[in-house]
Amino acid sequence: MDTSGTTRFGQTAQIPPLLEPKTVQPRERATDLLDALRTGPFEAALDSAVRASGLSLERIQHRLAERGVEISVTTLSYWRRGRSRPERPQSRQAVRLLEELLGVPTDGLVSLLGPRRPRGRWVNRDAAVLETEHLWREFESLPELLAELDSTDDGLLRVAAHDSYELDAQGAGARLTTRLALKATRDRVDRCVVVLRGEDPDTALPEFTDVRNARLGRLRSDRSVPLMVAELFLDRTLSEGGTTLIEYTLRFPENGRRAEECGRGFPAPALLYTLEVSFHPDAVPVRCRRCFSTAIAGEPVSAEPVWISAAGRAHAVFENPGPGYQALSWEWR
Repeated sequence: MDTSGTTRFGQTAQIPPLLEPKTVQPRERATDLLDALRTGPFEAALDSAVRASGLSLERIQHRLAERGVEISVTTLSYWRRGRSRPERPQSRQAVRLLEELLGVPTDGLVSLLGPRRPRGRWVNRDAAVLETEHLWREFESLPELLAELDSTDDGLLRVAAHDSYELDAQGAGARLTTRLALKATRDRVDRCVVVLRGEDPDTALPEFTDVRNARLGRLRSDRSVPLMVAELFLDRTLSEGGTTLIEYTLRFPENGRRAEECGRGFPAPALLYTLEVSFHPDAVPVRCRRCFSTAIAGEPVSAEPVWISAAGRAHAVFENPGPGYQALSWEWR
């Protein structure tokens, strides 16, 4: 892998710990908590509940662990500050235990979360969707990450895309191989910007390997989402209307969490998107669906059943996809 530029991870600014005002009385804390539970949002209510309890995040983590729920202090801190939200079933179980530990009425915190968002281990995105605010509305740190690469639009139309996703024996993502047919929408286009999002802030970022017809440049990330932006320098500079093909593979760290989805967001219509998923023989889901949503973090507008073959493979062919998010999602036993 030929890497140029400076590779950095976790470029978001460090947030100082919240300091608890020494003058706040228990009655005032209880009033603040009731107000937060009534009006939300979730992070405000959780922060008020933690303050009212007088417990440190380390102590809360320890008590959750005693109940069989493993949540890192970092994740609890992110929830408290609104930098990430509990989405996985295990996370929502932790929130219910938090209600009990912090003396919050049943469903007081859970009710502020709303319905679960569609999720995946890592799902491939295109940077140009920044032009479509609705598609990326949940990802506030993305403009800052792209600004660090001096790019809000790489000038490339995704004419066709092919994603091949492989899972391991635990049902977690092992690798994702992507092939893109690209067309320049202006002169002097020399790089493709790739945006990738995962679900777990505590999981290491994936690694780019086997990059073809391009070379890896700079990487920027927001680990709280987690969100990663990468630039791939093309082998040649394109004039308007020029085309190229690039390919790369993402290798995910071992011992990841079970995946439930893989897909791609399109800011504008493309000609073709092919997505195939290969499940390990020891971890085959019970059902699979082909989904479409108008926003990356939105509820599916449509969902159709997809056959999982005897070899543990599923695929979908999306003709003229976009704008929107096309995906395969599945359910485990």
